[in-house]
Amino acid sequence: MNRIVVLVVALVALAVPHSTTAQQGEDLRSQFQAVVDDLNANSWSEFHDAIDEDAFLGRVFGYHVLENEAKQFFATSFREQFENSFMGAFPRARTEDEASGEIIGTLVAFQEDRGQARAIVRYVGVGFRYTYHSYDLIRGRGGKVQIVDWWDYYQGKWFSQYIADSLVRILPTRETVAGLLEMPNPGEGRLFQIGELLKTLRDGNLGRYFEIYDGLEEALRQEPFIVLLHFEWCRIVRDPGRLLAATAQLAETFPGDARFSLPLAEFYIQARRFEDAIVELDRFEDALGIDDGVTRLLKATAAMALGDFEKAQADALSATEAEPDLELAWWTLLRTRTAAENYEGATEALTVLEDRFGHLLIPQKLRRDRFLRVLIDKDEYKAWRAARDAA
Repeated sequence: MNRIVVLVVALVALAVPHSTTAQQGEDLRSQFQAVVDDLNANSWSEFHDAIDEDAFLGRVFGYHVLENEAKQFFATSFREQFENSFMGAFPRARTEDEASGEIIGTLVAFQEDRGQARAIVRYVGVGFRYTYHSYDLIRGRGGKVQIVDWWDYYQGKWFSQYIADSLVRILPTRETVAGLLEMPNPGEGRLFQIGELLKTLRDGNLGRYFEIYDGLEEALRQEPFIVLLHFEWCRIVRDPGRLLAATAQLAETFPGDARFSLPLAEFYIQARRFEDAIVELDRFEDALGIDDGVTRLLKATAAMALGDFEKAQADALSATEAEPDLELAWWTLLRTRTAAENYEGATEALTVLEDRFGHLLIPQKLRRDRFLRVLIDKDEYKAWRAARDAA
């Protein structure tokens, strides 16, 4: 498992009428922080202790008709399979460096009300691979924090459902496959095709998967479960043509659905469809329900690519206001202001990057950045650098 490091804790507290309730909420938050700190120490102990395994298994087994053998497989190796599924749900690494790098977790929001809470954790992997989890928490026996489940914004589903969908692939029988489809009376032939399709994923035979998928009739390809499954695996394979078609089908099947805004935004940014990316990032932040610095700096970057420097600067500034200790937000503000030829404003970002984050932004360093090297010859930068050196 990659080491998960917690960088920032930003608490968004609900107003509560009594100090006792507030203290209980703070206690619940601190307990969940301990869970995340344990992940920070490369340990799953606190995380597993916070999950009621029986209750969680009940949620997993309640989504689909599952074979008993599949249930027993997961239940008897719960911790190992749980950890593998947790890591498997993250955005896929594109290079060996990304695969070997850390995944950084940031608790960006915590809201508590009468023994129940919602905690949002943002995870970042090397290569700017982002995902968000919204954890449902309760106060369990003895006042201990208990993780009920969490919504995975990158997968667009509850984590328990993500596992349930994976278990269907272990033993895809007629009954389990029929429970996945919305069409009434799909018939033996269709059920057999989908069963064979799922077996290829179980066995890791992606070549055979695409052979079967390409032979499916259009009605089966339009089934919501198949649309989501195909999008998931096209993201893994990263065949540009297939991913483009799968993304278009996802957007057509679930128009305006915020459940899939995060992966759609990721695709649109990589495809340089920046206007579409901004639309999905706006929709995602609305669904998230918090002021998120990363979402806003991504919008700033997309706006800068479109040449809309006014919006780019505004979004970057908003990112620094939402999360003042998010270093990447200040670098984004510096780059957007430089691109907009707002050199005086750029020196304000330079000051924060030096004072708060310990950088020394001398000409030799700026020269290595193709976006910032233009600053070196500007009067505003020269005056700023001279004043800093003289201080």
